[in-house]
Amino acid sequence: MSPFIDNPLVLILLAASEDPSWIVTLLTSTWLWTKVALGIGLVVFVHELGHFVAAKSFGVKCEKFYVGFDVPIQIGPIKFPRTLGKFTYGETEYGIGIIPLGGYVKMLGQDDDPRKAEQEAERIRLAGGDEDAEPELDPRSYPAKKVWQRMIIISAGVVMNVITGILFATIAYFYGVPYTPAIVGGVSPGGPAWQAGIEPGGRVISVADLPDDEQLHFNEMKLAIMTEGMDTPDQAIDVRLSYDDEIRDYELTPQSHPIEPSLKLIGIHGPTGTSLPSKLFAMPNSAAANVLTDDDAGAEVIAMDGKPLDANALMPITPVLDRIVSSPSEPIELTLVSVDGTNRSITLAPQNEKDFGVRFGVGPIKALVKGGPAEAAGLKIGDQIVSVDGDADLDAYSLLLRSFMTGQDIEVQIRRGEGDDAIEKTVSLQPASIVQTKSPVSELGDTMGIQSLGLAYAPTTVVTRVTAEASDLKVGDLVREVRIRFTDPQARQSLVDIIGEETIQTLSKGWEVGDAMPLGVLMETIQILPVGTEVLIKATRPPEGEVIETKMMVQATDRFWYDRGINFMAVDAIQTADSFGEALSLGLREGVRRLGNVGRFLGMLVTGKVEAKFLGGPIRIAQMASYEAERGVSAQLLFLTMLSMNLAILNFLPIPALDGGHMLFLTAEAIRGKRLNEALEMRLTFAGVLALLALMIFVFANDILHLN
Repeated sequence: MSPFIDNPLVLILLAASEDPSWIVTLLTSTWLWTKVALGIGLVVFVHELGHFVAAKSFGVKCEKFYVGFDVPIQIGPIKFPRTLGKFTYGETEYGIGIIPLGGYVKMLGQDDDPRKAEQEAERIRLAGGDEDAEPELDPRSYPAKKVWQRMIIISAGVVMNVITGILFATIAYFYGVPYTPAIVGGVSPGGPAWQAGIEPGGRVISVADLPDDEQLHFNEMKLAIMTEGMDTPDQAIDVRLSYDDEIRDYELTPQSHPIEPSLKLIGIHGPTGTSLPSKLFAMPNSAAANVLTDDDAGAEVIAMDGKPLDANALMPITPVLDRIVSSPSEPIELTLVSVDGTNRSITLAPQNEKDFGVRFGVGPIKALVKGGPAEAAGLKIGDQIVSVDGDADLDAYSLLLRSFMTGQDIEVQIRRGEGDDAIEKTVSLQPASIVQTKSPVSELGDTMGIQSLGLAYAPTTVVTRVTAEASDLKVGDLVREVRIRFTDPQARQSLVDIIGEETIQTLSKGWEVGDAMPLGVLMETIQILPVGTEVLIKATRPPEGEVIETKMMVQATDRFWYDRGINFMAVDAIQTADSFGEALSLGLREGVRRLGNVGRFLGMLVTGKVEAKFLGGPIRIAQMASYEAERGVSAQLLFLTMLSMNLAILNFLPIPALDGGHMLFLTAEAIRGKRLNEALEMRLTFAGVLALLALMIFVFANDILHLN
């Protein structure tokens, strides 16, 4: 096809060493990007091969076969080569074009560049004959072939992409696909799964319209939830979980992401494994950092307090995580087996909470666990907690870090309503024994959940107490901005390796506490800073809004934090087909799902349910391809399946200059019994070319704006 027909990288719909020398790094990077180029090039090649083989089968002369476009590029006096290499075999020139944005097969008498259409039409007319008769065409030209033959030629590229996409997935599953199982590792406080009372350790076997599957991938589950949430945001999503021999069905209405409302979440986290990572197995300035050494890199936890972990459980590490989160004041003894087989025991001491001399208020209740202690006692969303067991000296973290004994009732005083209509009442709650494996603060930092009481609230920026010895802040002030002053370059760089340069710069320039920079995330970050780190606070004082600026220090408190700085790897598994037949079945399923995802995404894009900023182009494709290539051959093959199905559907859209546009013209010709008016075809093709160029510019700009 012509350069304007096949642009696989114009648009992709997006629903991811031991300090080697620079030579090794260069070779590794070069090999990685070589794999990326070969993979994407293969998808383009098989598409064009489909056109080429079909055209040759019907006797059409193919003058060029290119992966990439051989367009002339000149900047001032500098002329760039049109190709990276080419050769001629028989009547066809084969080559790799300098512009890696697609490929084309140039057939005699066919060119989608409107500027060359008339010239190409003249070139295939045979001389002689009656001037009034229809001009005779070169029998080896594309226009001279019958309509059904041209339809096969046009559709052959798409067919090849579908076939090879399924084959890519088939090979991947035959070889073995690494994946994270769809196991509930934990739930996000206040989220739909948390409100439904979903417990850690269950296996998700079905979600939305995905059929029951004991080997459901966590990423597949997330994609289904995201797609369903965008398409039908107000409808509940069916989720089926398996706990041992028990099947539990839930209907969860997804919540909007607070920063990106079009993204929908149900708040299920992936499973955590028993092994420590090879790097960053302990956060700096933590209890874990005090007892773990480099020899523990990659070690596996096999026992807690002398009791072996249940290796047959879906998530054996569950009791360890539960103890860390729910019993922050108790020491924990862990038995580790290192990569060389050596056993040793460590004791994780309680970790003191850090703050910067300010305590923050408890906001109104945001969510309740269905049937949980708080809901059973009559508490409602919007209620304000005033005191617990007579203690009115509450702040967001003192309430979160308090231990509530199971079976021992507590008295909670709440305020309901606003102003003169507000009423206060005291209710009795009986804490429940619930396994908790994740932080009681949501990953977005905007919600705090007390699992044993079944309630969640938002922290406020209202100062409830100032614990620093010297400060200009007062109770009732509103903290607006927190800025960290890093004076030790080495300590700063060690933090960059953990939380990234962007976060460090944000902390240095000023963390503006709000939806985009929640208080919960800030306080999590404070925990890894050294005691004594300088903190600059900007606050406003009601009612006049006077601006207060003061300097404080990171300090250790007498309270114990719900995390001790030990990190674990995610659970990994490999799905391998038992036979080629099963691999083919899994490959076919993968291909059908990816085709369905693209089609549904396009439908949501047209109806405005998906914002245009979620469209990605060549840069984002390269990023995704690089990430998947790093994960291994199978992951890269599944990415190529996704890319193939994207190309198949996008190229068959009824847009002039794409394969689908040509098929539309051919269908009209078959119905009418004669070709459409050539001038009209040319104008429509020209419009299609302009639209594709505009789209190309848009997705390039979109990629650059969202580059990370």
